[in-house]
Amino acid sequence: MARSTQAAAARKALVKQAERQAARPRTKSRQDKPTLVVRISYHTNERLTQANEETGLGISGIVEAALTDYLDFLGIPADAKPPLNPDGTRPKRERSVKRRTRRAREEIDDVNIGPRITHQTNDRLTVACLNTATGPQDILETALKAWLLKHGIPLYRRTPGA
Repeated sequence: MARSTQAAAARKALVKQAERQAARPRTKSRQDKPTLVVRISYHTNERLTQANEETGLGISGIVEAALTDYLDFLGIPADAKPPLNPDGTRPKRERSVKRRTRRAREEIDDVNIGPRITHQTNDRLTVACLNTATGPQDILETALKAWLLKHGIPLYRRTPGA
């Protein structure tokens, strides 16, 4: 009998805890930023992680800085707007070519990332995709590699004691 009263008390405590958590108001407003969903190579992801640890900018901050630098290099103006289709919709970006290769089982696949970027950077990225006939995945990979090289993030982490 004591067992059922303990279970009932535990269940009642869990219900109260859930009610307290559900009643909590949202304190942070949702940012209205588009999400850039791309796949990057495993090595670039490792370097991105290391850059995040060293700079503290966060993945979105690093991606935003890398894209801004690279789009400036390409000569895409900061206020660039992609041309609209005749029906008034935004044009679709070029897609990166899918590379189908045979891989060994041990080989590591690309990593999905989904940083949030500003609308201005998103518009500039669309214009860059249309101008270069490449996809956002290729542009982001190139931009990240250039930014990481510029900021001295090595290709491989140094092993401790070496």
